[in-house]
Amino acid sequence: METCEHGAIAWNGRGPLTDWEKCEQCGACSEVCYAEARQVVGREMTVAQVMAEVERDIPFYDESGGGVTLSGGEPLAQRDFALGLLKACREKEIHTALDTCGFASWDTFERLRGCVDLFLYDLKLVDAEKHRQFTGVSNERILANLQALSQHGHRIILRVPVIPGINDDEETIRQIASLAASLPHLEGIELLPYHHIGVDKYARLNKAYLLPAAQPPSDEKMAELARLIQPEFRPNQ
Repeated sequence: METCEHGAIAWNGRGPLTDWEKCEQCGACSEVCYAEARQVVGREMTVAQVMAEVERDIPFYDESGGGVTLSGGEPLAQRDFALGLLKACREKEIHTALDTCGFASWDTFERLRGCVDLFLYDLKLVDAEKHRQFTGVSNERILANLQALSQHGHRIILRVPVIPGINDDEETIRQIASLAASLPHLEGIELLPYHHIGVDKYARLNKAYLLPAAQPPSDEKMAELARLIQPEFRPNQ
């Protein structure tokens, strides 16, 4: 409490309470917390520092055929850093994959796409109204970028997080399959079952989790959805 210059930490009778509106995330409280109950997660790094870690694994990439995947969060939210890292990997002939939701300007994709070997493209919904309802933004830019990347011949795997009550119905899955079938270049579709991994993180950040009752889909449900996709979509050979 004494260390925080912003008055963001107060005692509520049972323990310290943080006012996140006042918190500047400076990390001063974590530096003096001897019990390490408060910690700063993550750290700032340069491209060179990241590459020093990456290059240690080059023998494994060479053996497995793998490489570096930029994910997040959304890596395109740090466009310049992502571009610098992708270029550095290209100079070392390291295979690169970009895991993105596609919500970025085409200019951003134009700058990066030449250094990306594989796009892991996240897609939740095709229906514009439902997409805005559940994500808060339009999917027009997302779909346009996907179409443009495919037309340019990039390797793309479409990844669909299957979220109960939101996009696990037959109509939605058929819409996604139909979209996939219309793309000139697409290597495949991956259906990813919803999970509870993020629930604890929300609690630690003092944020409300908006899907408390949602349960991961069963193996049977995932198999059923996969069967809906197969008749309409055939991956590029």
